[in-house]
Amino acid sequence: MNERTIEHQLKKAIEASGGLCWKLVCPGTTGVPDRICLMRNRVVFVELKAPGKQPRPIQVRRMNQLRQQGFTALVVDSIDGIQEVLDALSAA
Repeated sequence: MNERTIEHQLKKAIEASGGLCWKLVCPGTTGVPDRICLMRNRVVFVELKAPGKQPRPIQVRRMNQLRQQGFTALVVDSIDGIQEVLDALSAA
């Protein structure tokens, strides 16, 4: 399984749950997470990786910056990891 497959399944799952899952591109800023997922007044930034792969140091730094601002930032490297994103978007 590759990153692209996981990304496609993430988008499909979020949209099936009524949310938005947009590709995040920030010209001039490296390391920004791949996707921003929005649902029910919640936001989760998602860095997608192939199974077993780790985020690069700049990606870890960007996710930590987002967390310091109060956002949820997750790394997903499997189809099973998509549930963690759905849970974060559905948290009461």
